[in-house]
Amino acid sequence: MAAHSSAFPQELPPRPEQTTWRERNCPGFRGCWSFSWDAYSLATSDKAVLARRICMITTLGVRTALSILGVIFKAYSGSIVGMVIGIVLAVLGFLFVAWCLACIGGATGTRKVLGMSVGRWHFDIFLFASGLIHIGILIGFFTGMGNTGFLISWYGMWILIFAVAWITTWAPEQPNSYV
Repeated sequence: MAAHSSAFPQELPPRPEQTTWRERNCPGFRGCWSFSWDAYSLATSDKAVLARRICMITTLGVRTALSILGVIFKAYSGSIVGMVIGIVLAVLGFLFVAWCLACIGGATGTRKVLGMSVGRWHFDIFLFASGLIHIGILIGFFTGMGNTGFLISWYGMWILIFAVAWITTWAPEQPNSYV
């Protein structure tokens, strides 16, 4: 009888390295809200980076101040439940907006958004406008902006900051190669 031939290979390929469930099911996962506080450091010699970080700190500082003022008004009115919810939302909001602004401040390269190229210059303009708008919201808070106007501008800016941060998480476009 002829040599025994089998449909199965004699040598099996090596087994892959041991991986965790998250590595197998979420490749490239970087973590939730991971950023470095160095994104807010004012110790830099680059004027553009310094201006960008000042706008980020201004936006984050005004949002934090307004959250604290909201909690104080809830405490002053005797709404303990509102105060506790306000504290929890203020902390979560601070961390979330800090992450979003760090993403925007650290973005490099260009991204295609609705067919247009959006790059560092556009992100810097957004940070500057965001800082000015938040200063306007703070001034309006003390000069009678009204609850509806405050809430629309507050949540509108929250959505815009998140949307721009989401865009910065997209992979930058590769420059055209003419080689």
